[in-house]
Amino acid sequence: MPRIKQIVGLDIGSRTVRAAWVCMRDHKPVVVRTEQLALPPDVQDSAGIVRAWVTQCGLTRQFCAIALPGSSTIFQPGKIPHADPRSARQVAAMELAAFNDMAGDSMTFDVADYRIATDPAHRYYLMAMARPVIVERTLQFAAQIGVRPADLVPAPVALFNRLERFAGPHTAPNLYLDIGHEQTEIAVGVPAGLLFARSIPIGGKAFTDTLAQAAGISVHQAEIRKHADGLTGETAAILKPAVDRWLSQVASCVSVCRSTLTSPALAPGQIVLAGAGAALIGLRGVLADRFKLPVHLASELPGCADLAPDDAPSRIAVSTFSLAVGLAVSALELGPTHLSMLPSHLRDEVVFRDKKPYWIAAAICTALALGVFTVTGLRALAREDRLLQKERDHLREREKIDKEITAIRTRASIHRTRADLVLDLLMIAPLTREALTWVANSMGPDDWIVLFCDESSYTQQSTDNVPRAVRRGAASRFSPITIAPPKAKPRPAPAPVRAAAPGVSAPRAATQTFIVEGYTTDPSWDSVKKIISRLKTSPRVAAVDLREDDRVLPPVGLSTSVDLATLPMFRRFVISLEVKRP
Repeated sequence: MPRIKQIVGLDIGSRTVRAAWVCMRDHKPVVVRTEQLALPPDVQDSAGIVRAWVTQCGLTRQFCAIALPGSSTIFQPGKIPHADPRSARQVAAMELAAFNDMAGDSMTFDVADYRIATDPAHRYYLMAMARPVIVERTLQFAAQIGVRPADLVPAPVALFNRLERFAGPHTAPNLYLDIGHEQTEIAVGVPAGLLFARSIPIGGKAFTDTLAQAAGISVHQAEIRKHADGLTGETAAILKPAVDRWLSQVASCVSVCRSTLTSPALAPGQIVLAGAGAALIGLRGVLADRFKLPVHLASELPGCADLAPDDAPSRIAVSTFSLAVGLAVSALELGPTHLSMLPSHLRDEVVFRDKKPYWIAAAICTALALGVFTVTGLRALAREDRLLQKERDHLREREKIDKEITAIRTRASIHRTRADLVLDLLMIAPLTREALTWVANSMGPDDWIVLFCDESSYTQQSTDNVPRAVRRGAASRFSPITIAPPKAKPRPAPAPVRAAAPGVSAPRAATQTFIVEGYTTDPSWDSVKKIISRLKTSPRVAAVDLREDDRVLPPVGLSTSVDLATLPMFRRFVISLEVKRP
C-alpha cells in the first residue's frame, strides 16, 4: 500500500469498537484522535449500531484499516538456509500449494521475511493464510457499516507493529498479549520482525461469565466486580478455573512457538500485556509465576517515556487502542512486519484513490499544456500563413511589375528599332544623295541604272531577334524570292557579335554600303569597269566592286520561266559601293 499521510485504524470487537486516527510525521506514526463505542450485550444488529457511530465520527465512505481476527487466520512460521536461492514468497507458495490440496480451498496469503542478528545462517519468514470466504465476509461487514477497507491486517500483526515501536532495543523476543473480550491475540517477535502469531478463543468474557455464574449475579455486575477486585481475595478463587484455562491456552501457544523456533536465543524474554483485560488486578503476578518471565504493561514500555506529557491520545492509545493504532501503523507500512490480506483489486482501488488527486492534477496540467501547445501551434500556423500570404502577394506584385517591365521593354524595343530605321534614314539621306550623284556622273551613254538601294534593303536580313511588328514594317519592296544559287561557295562564319547592353545603342559602322543595279549594252563590260574606276577616284569611296554572283538577286518582276540567256542585247550588273560615313 502507498505511504499516505493519514489513515484510520478500526478495531471492531464483540463488545467494543475503537477507532484511531494516525498520521505520519517525520516517518513516525502520531495518534491525533481516538474514538470508542461500547456495544450493548446480546446485540442482534451490531452493523446498524456501528454504522450510525461511523457516520457520527465522519468515517462514512472513508478508507480505514480493518483487522482480520487471529482466530480466522492461519500463521505458518519458518526459516530458510542462507544458501537457499529461493525467496520467501517462493517457499511460501510451495507450502501453500500443499496446504490447499489438504484443505480443498484456495487460500489468500501473504508472507514477510527478515534476518535476525542472533542467527545469521538463516532467513526467517512468517506466512499468513485465510480462507477467501472469511476475507469476503469481513469486507462485506465493512461495506455494511459504510467504510472502505484501506488494508486488511491480521490482528496479531497489528498488535506487534504497534507495541514493538515502544519496546526499545532487545535481543530476546517479546511475547505480546492483547486480551480482548472473547479472544486473546498473541505475537512473538524481535525488532527485525514477527516470528510467531496465534489467537486463542478465550478472553475477558470467560472471566466475567465464570464470576457471574459462581456469585449468582448479572453479567454487568460481574464485569464491575471483576475490574474492582481482580485476582485478589474471594474473586481470585472464583476466577481460578477460568484463569487456569486461559493460562493453559497461552502456555500451549508458547510451547508451539518454542518448538518452531528451536534456537535458545529465540525464546521469549518478557511478556507485554495490552488490551482492556490487561488492567485486571493480579494478572501480572499470575503470568510471572506461571512462565517465570518479567511481565509489563504496554504503557510501561521504554518508548512510552518519550511521549509528551500533554499527548493524552497517544498515552491512552498505547494500551487500550494498541490494536486500532497497530492497524493504522500497518496500513502506513511503518511497522517491522507488513502482512496484508486485502485482495489485489481493492488494493489497486486504494492506490487509485490515494493517487487520484495527483493524477487529476497531472491530467489537468497535461490538458493545459496540450491546450497551450495547440493554441501556440495554431497561432504559429496562422502567423506563418499570414507571412506566406504576404509573400505570395509580394510575388504576385513582382510578377505583375515584371510583366509590365517586359511589356514596356518590348514596346521600347519596337520604338527603338523604328527610331533607328528613321535615324539611319535621316543620317544616310545626304550620303545616299551624294553617292547617287557619284554613280550618275560615272555612268556612260550605254549604261543605265534600274536600282539604287542600301545593302540592308537589297539583301534579305535575319529576323529572328526582331519583333514581328518591326519585321512587317521593315520588309522591303526589293525583297526577292529565295532561289538557291548553283555551286555556292562556302562562306566563313562571321565572328560572334556581343549583344549590346539594354538601353545602350550599338556603335555605328564607319562605312555605308549601297547596291547599284543596272544594265549595259557593252558585251565586254568595259563600260562597267569604267564606272568602277571613276567611283574609286572619289576620296569618300572606301571600296567598290562587282557583287559576287551568289549574292546577286534576280530581277524583280521577271517571270521565273524567262531565261536570262535569251536577252543577249543587255548585260545586267550589280555593283557594291562602300562609302565612308561623314
